[in-house]
Amino acid sequence: MSDAVTVFVRSGDPASEATLRYLDQRGVAYKKRDVLSDPSATAILFGRLGRVVVPVVQVGERLIVGHDPVQLARFLPRPDSEEQHVSFGASVRTVTSEIAQEKHLPATYGVEVGQVKPGSPAEAAGILPGDVITGIGPYTVNGGADQFRRAVSLRQPGDTMMLTVWREGDISELAVAFPAETPPEIAPDVPAETTAETAAEEVPPA
Repeated sequence: MSDAVTVFVRSGDPASEATLRYLDQRGVAYKKRDVLSDPSATAILFGRLGRVVVPVVQVGERLIVGHDPVQLARFLPRPDSEEQHVSFGASVRTVTSEIAQEKHLPATYGVEVGQVKPGSPAEAAGILPGDVITGIGPYTVNGGADQFRRAVSLRQPGDTMMLTVWREGDISELAVAFPAETPPEIAPDVPAETTAETAAEEVPPA
């Protein structure tokens, strides 16, 4: 049996509305409690968090504070129906110290982009071969290709993923939009990671 989901919100709060839309789009059943009209909801939040903040999503005994799609996708119960997958459409590899030095990065972190598939979400967002993705939303990519793969796997068709990209010393923010329906010619995302021994070989895009 899936854990019950309760959402603590405040009427008129943009973040609360974004969380409710997120849950509705995914068909998640939940109980809504508005802190403006439900005094006991305020008491629960103050007792658990020491303050009243919205939105808060309670999944079982776990509290997810703020509108955080990454954590919501990770902990919300998944429908029993078929899972939908998205494709990033580019190969990536973990940045090594050698790559970091070559790219003049301030530290060894992120993933380097390899081949980008034409027509993919990565290409549409402006991702180029040789780019280094250093951040996903508010999170720094310290876990290499594995972290990036997990982040992509948590997305669903219709989602958008904000990336911080390092390109020739310049930092930019790019939005990768995953189409509501994955085109049949783009396979599910399996970003490739190369080792130092195969770094010189071209890696086919995911």
